[in-house]
Amino acid sequence: MGYSVSHISTIFKNETGESPLHYLNRMKIERACQFLRETNMRSNQICFKIGIIDSYYFSRLFKKHMGMSPNKYKKSLP
Repeated sequence: MGYSVSHISTIFKNETGESPLHYLNRMKIERACQFLRETNMRSNQICFKIGIIDSYYFSRLFKKHMGMSPNKYKKSLP
């Protein structure tokens, strides 16, 4: 393409309003929420399913984005 990684990141951020990493993490957490709503999978299974190997990191990332742990989110569902 002829563009540097930083230039592509800048273009991405200008178009989406967020960095590529933040966007990717948000997409992963949205997918995790879908799994929590629609399946009986446990959070350590979900983290592997969305491409996160460390379940502790997944829990912290989920809480950062959603304001609660995956287990609390699951319990809050109707």
